[in-house]
Amino acid sequence: MLFRKKNKVDPNKRWYSIGIMSEKGLEDNEYDTLTEKIFDKVDNVGVIANLIREAWDKEQMEILEKKFDYPTLASPVFIVSEIIPDDIKRETKLLEKKHKWKKFFGFISLAEYLEAEDRAIFNFNHALLYTDSMEEVIGFLNEKSKETVSFNLN
Repeated sequence: MLFRKKNKVDPNKRWYSIGIMSEKGLEDNEYDTLTEKIFDKVDNVGVIANLIREAWDKEQMEILEKKFDYPTLASPVFIVSEIIPDDIKRETKLLEKKHKWKKFFGFISLAEYLEAEDRAIFNFNHALLYTDSMEEVIGFLNEKSKETVSFNLN
């Protein structure tokens, strides 16, 4: 019997999400290029999503714009938020509470769970950075990674 060495994940490591938002959505090759560049340079990103401005909740967009003082940015823009596991659990419980019978019979679809997760992850009240510069995103996340490491050592 072969035993594999388990990679230990630091429970104190902070994970971040990046929403890449454009007016009508990115082409697949453009999205792939941007995500590869980000994943190559940082190690604390858990989720990168292609967000369409037109389809996004207007209230959430107003929160984002107001929080960052209505910046003028070129498309696409990058929205960086910390992933908060408790928020994901709360959204999942709200979904299950709202659809008690669907949960009882096991009819809540994966798509519904993913939508709840997206609501928690891309809650713009928790946005930390809103920019059109990928270099700024990478620098910001690398700084956050250093903060997490120094936090863990103390």
